[in-house]
Amino acid sequence: MELLELPCEYPYNPRPRLIFLVSGVGLLWIGVQRLSWGRMPTGFSLWFGLLPLMLALLLGVRRVAFDRRLLLNKDEMVLPTGLLQRGAARIAYASIEGVWRHYLPATVVLRVATEKCIFEIVSVLLPDNESFYRALEEFLNLKAQENAANKGISKSQLT
Repeated sequence: MELLELPCEYPYNPRPRLIFLVSGVGLLWIGVQRLSWGRMPTGFSLWFGLLPLMLALLLGVRRVAFDRRLLLNKDEMVLPTGLLQRGAARIAYASIEGVWRHYLPATVVLRVATEKCIFEIVSVLLPDNESFYRALEEFLNLKAQENAANKGISKSQLT
């Protein structure tokens, strides 16, 4: 297990590959429709191609205008949250109750449960490094296990 050196920070932005992929899907759809019909698509078919292009533009603006970072401090993690990850949530390691993966098409979401809320760390927003994602998952799992052990010890001391 690779231990993370604390404190550290990592970019938490859409990867350029994701932006190009989404825009490529939109352009490909419009291009195929143009070739098959012999003219530019209209109506629903045009919107079906423009939607990925608009999403790619939104992701690109999000990446350039709002450079976000995942901060791992000694006692807490600061995770960008909300619409376009403009907000930030401070998650104390002592409050982590569970960590698990949720699989979605083309990505994995690491869910971190605390006493009050469940936070999501989306793998496509992390640096393109699977070993870092796994190290982060192992680190947070270790913190959750430490918390469970501490709660077990405190409960046995109270009785």
